[in-house]
Amino acid sequence: MKRLILLVSLLALAVVAQAETVKGRIAEISKKAGTIQINVKGAGKVVVRTDANTQYEGTAGLKELGPPDLIEVQREPGKAAASIKKVVFGLPPGVEIDTRELLGIMTGGQPYHLYDARPAKRFGAAHIPSAESAFPKEEGFLAKLPDDKNALLVFYCGGPTCPYTGVAVEKAEKVGHTNLKGYQLGLPGWKKAKLPVHSEAAWLAKNLDPQHVVLDVRPEAASGQSHIKGAVALPVSELQAMTERFIAKQTVPQLPGVSDMRAPVVVYADSHTSREALLAYKELRSWGYKKASILKGGFDVWQAASLPTESGAVSTQIVYEKKLAPGAIAPNEFKSLEEQGENVVLVDVRTDQEVAAGKIEGARHIALEDLEDKATSLPKDKEILIYCANGIRAEMGYQMLKNMGFKTRYLNETIAIDKDGSYTL
Repeated sequence: MKRLILLVSLLALAVVAQAETVKGRIAEISKKAGTIQINVKGAGKVVVRTDANTQYEGTAGLKELGPPDLIEVQREPGKAAASIKKVVFGLPPGVEIDTRELLGIMTGGQPYHLYDARPAKRFGAAHIPSAESAFPKEEGFLAKLPDDKNALLVFYCGGPTCPYTGVAVEKAEKVGHTNLKGYQLGLPGWKKAKLPVHSEAAWLAKNLDPQHVVLDVRPEAASGQSHIKGAVALPVSELQAMTERFIAKQTVPQLPGVSDMRAPVVVYADSHTSREALLAYKELRSWGYKKASILKGGFDVWQAASLPTESGAVSTQIVYEKKLAPGAIAPNEFKSLEEQGENVVLVDVRTDQEVAAGKIEGARHIALEDLEDKATSLPKDKEILIYCANGIRAEMGYQMLKNMGFKTRYLNETIAIDKDGSYTL
């Protein structure tokens, strides 16, 4: 009997030993495949599967999760998550405000100070209008706050799962500031409300390259005289006309040559308050460009700062090059290897329904949610090239197979596949 009890105890310990807790921020999420990719400190990217038995805490389920939420996952390696907890940082009573209240402060006519509490390197690419950068872990944080201890200070960071709003409020309170507010929805909540987001001229000046799209949305007469170096002329009237054409033809809206909805797109007019800039931003956000922003100060401030400009005819053709992420394959190399068909295996990780409408000839179909279980059917002496509809699930598949020892890369592009197997990227 003692031996039986000992055996049961050892088995129980073995089960416990296999279980693990994984904590990280969501990088990508596929609700179709019930799969999440998170960035784990010290471990890189980790792919987490879910199923009907996954329990949720702090959220109603997968549909309410998204980047950059911080989550804690309980699971056994190779199996779907047993539980997922959304980690949320609270604020002292009476401090938290919502989007409507923040808008009221910003438009109410009373003095206020709005601070972006994220790391400074993120501020330049996108921030809430009128905000200043003030990362609470920087040595000079307190020096950025006003001398008036009764002044209204509002802090925000990367959403409810970002701790820096609370850290900033606590530090300000300790030195005597009394009128403190925290916008816990942060930049993600502001974007979700489709409100304007600003980018800094100094940041853009360092990123005038094919990996960033800069659109001059003023009338052609203005852009033709002088414009930001490398900018493309696309008057807001043309953007609005494109929307009407997309609706009439029932096609997916996108900028010519920019199928990547995560592309950094900066629009500008004479000022960030110009009607053209505001309308252009609204159109691009409605199309789905998640990293669209308006240049703070517009062209007037850019010129005044003697930043790079060009005169004469401005290009009307966008040349965008998606920066290859680790493990991604360039589109032209993907096409070349796919056509050769030797030493590579294509794996389509889309759903059955998607594949029924068209699949690249010769590709193997293994839905992402089944990939880990069926990976043993794939050869290890050939390179596995993974694709999906837009690269999100393909990247997760790449991480899965890479961790299992496969030689693999993925296509990080939007792909349209016809019934006959032909495709366009």
